[in-house]
Formats: sequence, C-alpha cells, structure tokens
Amino acid sequence: MVNDILTKYPDDVKVVIKNFPLSFHKQARLAAQYCLAAKEQGGVEMYKKIHDKIFENYKMLKTNPDLPLQFAEHLGLDIEKLKSDANSDKITSLIDEEINQMRTAGIPRLSVPKFLINGKEPQGRSLEAWSTIIDVELKK
Repeated sequence: MVNDILTKYPDDVKVVIKNFPLSFHKQARLAAQYCLAAKEQGGVEMYKKIHDKIFENYKMLKTNPDLPLQFAEHLGLDIEKLKSDANSDKITSLIDEEINQMRTAGIPRLSVPKFLINGKEPQGRSLEAWSTIIDVELKK
C-alpha cells in the first residue's frame, strides 16, 4: 500500500517511519533496534529490507528472538557490529524519543502499524482513501 502511494505520488509524498514497539510484544523493541542498526551498515535500503522481513514474519519473531539476526546475516551484514550498534546509546535513545513523540502527539488510538497523512489518520487502508486525503493536502 505504501509503495502504491509512493508510485502514485513520487514527488509529493515522503514516508517517515517512527518506532513504537509495543511493550506486550517482547521482541518488538529489540527488533526495532536491529532495524536501526542495519541502517547504520547499509543505509535506508538495508533498513527497509530488514524492517519488511521482520514485519512479514512477525509471528515467528515471538518464538525466535534471533530472527532479525538471521535476516541480517542473510543480507550480508556484520552481525557483531549489528549487535553492538543495536545496543548503542544512539539507537536506544532514538527509540525512546520516538516512543515519547507518539505518546504526546495526541493520537487517540496508538496501535501499530499506524499511518498518518500530514497528521491525519485515514479511515481505511485503501489507495482511494489515502489518495483522497493526499489530494486535499496537496491543494493547500
């Protein structure tokens, strides 16, 4: 869905991902840390690759906390550096900051994934629903 929006609005839409690992998902925070650590090694593209793999396999993550490491190894990342970066103050502080941003943003229902378009939550997840909001915002 996000890729469809980026295809439709290549010059007008920017995707910003904020980490909000839910506390009742035991592996969520560490998975977020690994995604950001992957970005340290391979930039935004590597972040996207590991992030997408984790989201596609989130049920397996519940029983296999090392799953992100397996994905990272498959993607050719330096696993020891990944572990070190994942636990760095830089990454843990960023996640704490993003959690705080979301909690204080006035969003009525915090769930993940959460999609906002210029601060507005679309009703439904269809290209049409999102495009309606985007088109209105672009006219402003």
